[in-house]
Amino acid sequence: MIKTILLLIFEFMKTGLMAVGGGMACIRFLQDMIAKYGWLTGEELANIIAVAESTPGPIGVNAATYVGYSVLSQYGQAWALLGGVIATLSLIAPQIAVIVLVARGLEKYRSSKLVNDAFGALRPAAAGLVAAAGWSVIKASLSLSFVPFHVDPISLALYGVLVVLMLLPKLKKIHPVLFLAAGGLIGALLSL
Repeated sequence: MIKTILLLIFEFMKTGLMAVGGGMACIRFLQDMIAKYGWLTGEELANIIAVAESTPGPIGVNAATYVGYSVLSQYGQAWALLGGVIATLSLIAPQIAVIVLVARGLEKYRSSKLVNDAFGALRPAAAGLVAAAGWSVIKASLSLSFVPFHVDPISLALYGVLVVLMLLPKLKKIHPVLFLAAGGLIGALLSL
């Protein structure tokens, strides 16, 4: 159990430090954890992403809390709660440290060309991480598992309907929560 706790701390600190670009960039690291340790299945990860996207708070933090809780739940409820807290704190601690250091450095070197160039170089990396995460979410929702990639015809048809609906100008005025609720209802009906 101690080894598992240390692995949670290490993996989520690494994720918190390296996942530049926000919560969606964390998904790639979660996929690596799944492949490396088998903590979750690909389907569970897709469910985590769906739930984390529709609940308040950053997706990375919500996912870390769930993974930590899930991994240590085999040792009992108290350990599961501790696992959620450990994974969450491990994810955000490096980010807080980096923010404090960057804020101090930016104040001192605000007009430095090197600092501006460094931030310019980070933008494409962040965009790449988010794009890879987005592709993983699309791939997971269209398939029955992450590997191999088999297209589920019903999901593909639903994506087609979604694209058509997004292009209709009058539907752009509808609140996104209604689309989330409709998608949840359709998903529930299709799973019956």
